[in-house]
Amino acid sequence: MKRVLHLGLWFLLGATTGFFGMYYWRNREFIRNDKAMGSMGMKAERGTVDYYAKAQYKYADRESARQALLYDVQIFNQTKEASSLWGPADLWDLSNSYGELSLLEESAGNPDLARKYMVQAVQALKEAGMKEPSASEASIRKRLGKEPFVTAVADGKPQ
Repeated sequence: MKRVLHLGLWFLLGATTGFFGMYYWRNREFIRNDKAMGSMGMKAERGTVDYYAKAQYKYADRESARQALLYDVQIFNQTKEASSLWGPADLWDLSNSYGELSLLEESAGNPDLARKYMVQAVQALKEAGMKEPSASEASIRKRLGKEPFVTAVADGKPQ
């Protein structure tokens, strides 16, 4: 009788340990998947912000475009810290945002700020794995020069 009782207690202990171990294992998998989905959500949010910033750059006044592009860069930096799913395409978008900011500042008469943004644009391309001459200021200017450019006068009304 004592032996049956010991076997029963060992069985209950093993089943309880197994149950809680499986519970932990399954929840860990859900948490990992939830984090991955959260990263995907942040990436989708950044895509929306990026699209809005590019639309502002193409069609809005200078100040709206500047604010939208700065917000795009800010969101990129926040989500980059929280996610490991970034790749060359995202860094290419970041480079475009910095390049567009550079062109905006240059047209507004702020050469120092324009130079700073252009250096960051080139750096983003290098982080994406691009080499010279693709990762150069001339290449960025050539690529972005083909897109519509915001031509606004000082009072903010498009020409």
